[in-house]
Amino acid sequence: MKRIVMMVVVGGAIGLLVGCGVPKEEYEAKIGELNAAWAEAETLKGKIADTESLLKAEQGKFNSKRIELDDAEKRISNLEEKDAVAAKALADEKGKVSELEGDLASTKSAKEMAEDRSSELETALAVLQGKHDKLTADFEQFKKNMRSLGAPVPAASTSEEVAPEAGSEKATSKTALDILDDMDMQ
Repeated sequence: MKRIVMMVVVGGAIGLLVGCGVPKEEYEAKIGELNAAWAEAETLKGKIADTESLLKAEQGKFNSKRIELDDAEKRISNLEEKDAVAAKALADEKGKVSELEGDLASTKSAKEMAEDRSSELETALAVLQGKHDKLTADFEQFKKNMRSLGAPVPAASTSEEVAPEAGSEKATSKTALDILDDMDMQ
């Protein structure tokens, strides 16, 4: 039995060595394919590493752009709020301008009315000045006439003079002359 076992083992070993079924050319071709696959796997691993680093770089850029976009959105939101406040302030100011324009129109109207009234008053003043001048001239003439009728006119009259007796023509003339002289002094 030992012999048999030994023979079987030696026969199996020879059978294995001689050709268990894979020819050397096929084996080498498969080894070449396997080496090419390994080389391609290594190349693909390099490409994967490059792609992963490119992906990380792009993700960094994306995150950076996302942060910039968020900041821009915040700035836009702030600007929109400021714009709304400015629009409200502008509307308020437009309302004030409209109100001031109304006040200006009222003031212009009042000014025109005042100018018209001033013109009327100046005309009335000119008429009154003319009447005053005429009355002054008439009064001067009246004084001359009165002086020519009566006695000499005293130099000045005082408030302490005794009132002349009623009914006397000379007393009446002095009184009229005294009144005229008093008017001259004023």
